[in-house]
Amino acid sequence: MGYEYMYGAYSVAWVVIFAYMLILGKRHTKLKKEIEFLKELEK
Repeated sequence: MGYEYMYGAYSVAWVVIFAYMLILGKRHTKLKKEIEFLKELEK
């Protein structure tokens, strides 16, 4: 019936969520490095 669309929608949603989490992780790493760099400048 309409289950194919439901599975497709769930698949797309999980791919989007996973990609968003990867992007957030990269931003977090970048910010962490920048904070460490600024802390070193402060010394």
